[in-house]
Amino acid sequence: MDILEDWLKGRGQLDSKLVNYYSPAASMTEVLKQLEQILDDHESLGLVYLDIVNFTGIEQAYGFSLCKRILTELTKTILEVKPHLGVGRGMLTHNYSGDDFAVYCSLPQGEIGLVLDFLEEYAEELRRQILKQVNESLRGILRDPLDLHIGWAIVKPNSQLSLESLVYNAIKEALAMAKGHSDAKWTRRVWELKDTMAKGNFEVHYQPLVNLESGSLIGYEALARGPANSYFASPGILFPFAEKAGLLYQLERIIREKALKGCHNLDQDRLLFLNISPSVVKDPLFAKGYTRGLMALYGLSPYNVVFEITERTAIQDFTGFRKILQHYRDQGFRVAVDDAGAGYSSLQAIAELQPDFIKIDMSLIRDIDASPVKQALLETFVTFGEKIGAKIVAEGIETEKELRLLAQMGVHIGQGYYLGRPSLEKREPSPEGTQLLSTMKSRGRGETIHSLTVGHLVEECSSLPKEALTKEAMKYFQRHSDCNSIVILDGMRPVGLVMREKMYYHLGNQYGVALYSERPISLVMDQDPLIVDASMRLEKVSQMATSRPFQRLYDHIIVTDENRCLGVVTVRSLLDQMTKIQMEYALTANPLTGLPGNPRIEQDILRRLERQQLFNVIYVDLDNFKAFNDRYGFEWGDKAITLLARIITKNVQEMSCSDDLVAHIGGDDLIIITAGPFTRLCEKVIRDFDERIGDLYTQEDRRRGYIEAKDRGGHHCEYPIMTVSLAVVECWPGRFQHPFEIGEAAAEVKKRAKNYAGSVYVIDGERVRDLTVS
Repeated sequence: MDILEDWLKGRGQLDSKLVNYYSPAASMTEVLKQLEQILDDHESLGLVYLDIVNFTGIEQAYGFSLCKRILTELTKTILEVKPHLGVGRGMLTHNYSGDDFAVYCSLPQGEIGLVLDFLEEYAEELRRQILKQVNESLRGILRDPLDLHIGWAIVKPNSQLSLESLVYNAIKEALAMAKGHSDAKWTRRVWELKDTMAKGNFEVHYQPLVNLESGSLIGYEALARGPANSYFASPGILFPFAEKAGLLYQLERIIREKALKGCHNLDQDRLLFLNISPSVVKDPLFAKGYTRGLMALYGLSPYNVVFEITERTAIQDFTGFRKILQHYRDQGFRVAVDDAGAGYSSLQAIAELQPDFIKIDMSLIRDIDASPVKQALLETFVTFGEKIGAKIVAEGIETEKELRLLAQMGVHIGQGYYLGRPSLEKREPSPEGTQLLSTMKSRGRGETIHSLTVGHLVEECSSLPKEALTKEAMKYFQRHSDCNSIVILDGMRPVGLVMREKMYYHLGNQYGVALYSERPISLVMDQDPLIVDASMRLEKVSQMATSRPFQRLYDHIIVTDENRCLGVVTVRSLLDQMTKIQMEYALTANPLTGLPGNPRIEQDILRRLERQQLFNVIYVDLDNFKAFNDRYGFEWGDKAITLLARIITKNVQEMSCSDDLVAHIGGDDLIIITAGPFTRLCEKVIRDFDERIGDLYTQEDRRRGYIEAKDRGGHHCEYPIMTVSLAVVECWPGRFQHPFEIGEAAAEVKKRAKNYAGSVYVIDGERVRDLTVS
């Protein structure tokens, strides 16, 4: 050090005002003070880290004295070669430990790419010149020439970090490159991202989210985009890179501000979905209410904002994370879980966070119309969402078929290219998507699965005019391998159907192609296909389809609206839907009678009320059932109920419309909902019941005409053989608005019926009608 100090005095270094060399003995405070003075005149500094390769091994081989000489030569050389590198002249050298050196140099002005090019070239040139001069001075002393590790970074002032932190981070970054833990390419990318963030060169695009029930816009998701044609253009690269580089907090902060600013004074009933990674809760500015401050600045309310939790970082502490989210929920913010059905922890996140919205990943939505497995999985999500009060959002909707099916399945909200692409402007949903949803709504899409019509299952069809030649159908099938049928039209009216396999069967015969290709398509088409109106109920269509001859059993069904072709329904989709109906029937059926239960009753009544239909509700109740049940036991009580159910079902099937419903309210209460005449039906039910109920009593009880049992007060009483009371409520359009009102009216009628002895039916209406007693 004495030798080095004498050499520096000779260069005037120690007498100059601007010290550009600091030995290991200097404090970091002195170095930082000097750097602060330099940065007053420079926007940023380049930092080049270098040390001697295998310096410990050299010391072990040659001894401490020679190593001191090597360090002296190295220091002298660093200070001598720096001034000869043009604009990047050396500003300061810090030998902060042993053979570890940090050389700070000025940088040129310009784009970050040019600055990085210069710094990388500067570091390599510095290394080359140092090695050339040092190895020349040590020639003949060392067996092998010295080599240097080298790395570089930029020191750029940042309002969020102290100068000490900036320098520390830059040294770590350069050291990582020097030791091979990172490379120049990685460092360049990091600084390109930092520069992009500093300049705010990001765009926020807004993609609409649509209510699949009404077709109305509910809000937007804010989607970040990096600079076009850059490495960071795609968010799939941008955010993972930022997380790895330790820049995620700052990046998400910038994106959130841009997203909120772009939604200045958003309508109070619109939502803005903001993506946040779980680790953002560690961002002190997020915790301090930075986002809420921005919202107030741009005229937004917490009720506008939904925090969409992405899976870029797995949530480690659900309890702590849930507490933080609850703090924001208490203020009015809502929560969504992203990519459900795709990420490894999405289901746990749903269970732990109980979100307001569950966003289904596009991988589950893609081609869902052709995948029964995906449909079954989505149905589970829809049911689960209803149970926990969460709205289901389907992402990545790209086709009409996907949208149609999702709306039919009861998915609440849709998002995807078919409904609207992301754009800088907050645009309305696509006309195609809203028109489809509007059409489905006008046809009563909101009805229950039991009252679905075939129009709900319509798929787009291929068509040809009736004048077309057979070869046109051949060419069409060749070009569209996924097409299995072509509807033949007379204007817009369907007159025939060509199924792919059947046409090729005709053409596969000897001379088939020659015989048919140049002749009208009518020669190979089915001239009597199954054509149904869109308003026809699925059950009826299913019966018609399955009653066809076997060779036509799987032909597509043509659906029309006022004789205009709407499309086709495949037998597979029809049977799938019927299976769902049967499953739902089974879930709500009464286990004793097998009849539908209360949910089905309410759904059926609501459907009729919405359609303004004229119908009748008949409540059926057993008289003296409790006494019979007490006297003969539950098993025989169940037999009485099942007997009544069989009698009602048999007579309804024989006498009423196919749209009628027989259901089991519970206990000994049953219900008939019918649009047909009811007088004869009631009389027939009463007569059959009275004829058969005696079979459940002992011969002695039948002879006496009563049984003995205790009343509610514990007193012995005589109870006649069971009879049946029917309370009829006529429901004309406008009379009732809700099933509850019908139930209240029926209770009054049933109370009056109970006042009469024997089996009776009482009719309610604008006035009390004639009473018929069996």
